[in-house]
Amino acid sequence: MLYRSFPKMPDLKISTLGLGLMRLPVNPENSSIDYEKTKELVCLALEQGVNYFDTAWPYHGGTSEIVFGQIVKELGIRDKIYIADKMPIWDIDSKEKARSIFEKQLEKLQTDHVDFYLLHAMSKDHWEKVKKLDLLSLLDELKAAGKIRHLGFSFHDTPDVFEKIVDEYPAAEFCQVQYNYLDGDIQGTAKDIQYAAIRGIGTIVMEPLRGGLLAVPPKGISDIFLKAEQKFHPAEWGLSWVLQNPGVVCTLSGMSAAEQMLMNCKTASAAVPDSMSAGQLKIVESAADWFKQRIKVPCTGCRYCMPCPRKVDIPAVFAEWNRMSMTGALEDGPAVSPNYTKLKKEGHGADLCVFCHKCETVCPQKIKIPDMLAEAGKTLKTE
Repeated sequence: MLYRSFPKMPDLKISTLGLGLMRLPVNPENSSIDYEKTKELVCLALEQGVNYFDTAWPYHGGTSEIVFGQIVKELGIRDKIYIADKMPIWDIDSKEKARSIFEKQLEKLQTDHVDFYLLHAMSKDHWEKVKKLDLLSLLDELKAAGKIRHLGFSFHDTPDVFEKIVDEYPAAEFCQVQYNYLDGDIQGTAKDIQYAAIRGIGTIVMEPLRGGLLAVPPKGISDIFLKAEQKFHPAEWGLSWVLQNPGVVCTLSGMSAAEQMLMNCKTASAAVPDSMSAGQLKIVESAADWFKQRIKVPCTGCRYCMPCPRKVDIPAVFAEWNRMSMTGALEDGPAVSPNYTKLKKEGHGADLCVFCHKCETVCPQKIKIPDMLAEAGKTLKTE
């Protein structure tokens, strides 16, 4: 494993690959986290040199922190790893509530401190809320008490908002942004990373493989990569592209299987800044263009929009809509989708949406979810 450092934390050596704890192995009967499989995954990560683990208050319905905390205690590895957790701004209406949630997070993680603590999913509105509730002073207090080692924020908005937060939050030592070869230009994230680097802030990358889409892409993408002189797995192309950016310190991957872990660790152990050739970058650019022409909705499957009060499985509907489009099934118009048929039979179809817009207010990608659900419902036909 290769290691990099944050400009403001030069003595810390962070693995270039971190384990995101949002998509852990689950038990098929009730979707709860599979403790033993997750422990095996954490052990494998440690064996491969991974030392950065990222969780959050809402992951796996609030159980990610609990399960990971128990595993860390059982394995006795607290002093060997860095734990990142986040303040859920949407659940906070006062400084006292924020303090209470943080203390609960320490309790769930069974630790007396968090190494990296982020303001979660910063946007223009969330940043204004942080300032209005004076949450920065609370974070400073917790850091001074040793309960937080390093402060940062994760981000979902436009570059101008990103610059505003960086300029108004001098205590921030790192940031976390969504960055992959498909979204780098679409969302302006490349500019965010560059701006952060200029200000001495290192970047953690989330969704480097866009929720798995870039790891298991459609045939059109595989064909593009097969034309390259050097043959790599699609996931290797995606991770290498992210890690060749010198502003990136670590990229997170929500790995749920040993095969994914081993492949990603192999890639991260060979990826150095500016390591891709002009020819390789051209290949990746061709893949990005192919995707951009076919993606219907920029959903990453983060599930921040869930649960839907009408039980619409929003990420599943969008995933199927994109899948059908990218495989060419919709080129001649609406088409039958067995997957969508199953979703509707289970009571999770797009037709149940009543345009309450609750989902839209929390979507990191700013997707007009009700409108897109209506269009998806017209395009995806049932058997």
